[in-house]
Amino acid sequence: MLALVAAAVEMGGLKRLSVDLVETDQQALRLLKAAVEAAHLVAEAHGLRLETRIVDHDFCDSSSWARGRSFDAAILNPPYMKLGASDPCRGMVRRHHGVDCPNLYAAFLAVALALLRDGGRLVAITPRSFANGLYFTGFRRQLTEAASFRRVILFDRRDRVFGSSSVLQETVIFSMLKTAPGAGDFVRVETWSDHLSGAHEVHDVPHDDVVSTNDPHRFINLPGRPDVMRAAERVAALPADLQSLGLTVSTGPVVDFRCRDFLTAAHAEGSVPLIYPANIKQAGVEWPLNVRKPQGFRVAPRTLRWLFPNGHYVLVKRFTAKEERRRVVACVHSPVDAYDLVAFENHVNVVHRDRGPLERSEAEALAGFLNSELVDTYFRMFSGSTQVNATDLRRLRVPAVCDPLRSSLFDPPHSSATDHRIRLEAPLP
Repeated sequence: MLALVAAAVEMGGLKRLSVDLVETDQQALRLLKAAVEAAHLVAEAHGLRLETRIVDHDFCDSSSWARGRSFDAAILNPPYMKLGASDPCRGMVRRHHGVDCPNLYAAFLAVALALLRDGGRLVAITPRSFANGLYFTGFRRQLTEAASFRRVILFDRRDRVFGSSSVLQETVIFSMLKTAPGAGDFVRVETWSDHLSGAHEVHDVPHDDVVSTNDPHRFINLPGRPDVMRAAERVAALPADLQSLGLTVSTGPVVDFRCRDFLTAAHAEGSVPLIYPANIKQAGVEWPLNVRKPQGFRVAPRTLRWLFPNGHYVLVKRFTAKEERRRVVACVHSPVDAYDLVAFENHVNVVHRDRGPLERSEAEALAGFLNSELVDTYFRMFSGSTQVNATDLRRLRVPAVCDPLRSSLFDPPHSSATDHRIRLEAPLP
């Protein structure tokens, strides 16, 4: 509140400032009241007429507290919490604003945007998770059709912005204008080490590169450096996607806590291998492992629909630990001797051909590409979490790995039959 008044005084020419402060946390309300009192003293000393209203009410229920008013600006540090399909807040935002928000911070953004006048400004600090993924598609469409980005601040380290609260979300601060983006609009993108250091990377990016109107999912690309934008251009120029190659990516169908009756030890009679993310290693799938997770899955009439024919597949971890060097971790699953079927757990993405295996050569080429620095750089541009969604992989442009005349750049290295990493030092075709 004090920062807002200070900015208004520094700007000059402003005679009156009217502010609604919406909060429900009782401890925060006590601090807010003290901040408002101090802000009034500063405003009075500089001849600024300050009007404040502290609103102890659910922000999402805007029809009750806003009473039909609209605003010139909205500044938010919203709470983060997943919202179930039947959550009252999610239902209110869906009914009143026509958008489905799977997280509370997205609901706050949707409400704030609806309350802004045309040309109003929205400033928020939130997780980056809304930038990609299937769940936020409807919210991204509403956000990017009604408003355009003006400035974005990224952070190198996700453990510093809210380090005192042990929050490890990848955080972004952004400013948007409630107006559709125009031709030639640019977004100022800054990268900071932490919230106190100031920018060490600043560049302007065409708005069409941040949000492409040709992308039905409206992914939000936030390149922190010019070389990241070049990586995005190289990926966009690739000739294929998985669908055009006849390939499909699915999340593993075995949800272990729902299938406890069918989980067994490795090599148990009537079972097949069960592959978890822990089985995915740099050199390929390692099975069985001496771990707490069960390594076998019992075959039964009910479970057949969850199983795949034994063969070559590309597996990608759905979640990667913050300590891992790469955001995308892929490997080739090779046939396990003496088994006709194999089971994949739900935290593994599986690239397959019509529920069947791939050719070994194309599986190795695709795994090599997914493990490349190019793909890692590209994913980090739009993905603010450690999750790699099947939707993200479906939209990824890839080399024509099925083409027998493909560039040797994407062939598996001859020096090692098990190392599927690839260095992209040569120019892409």
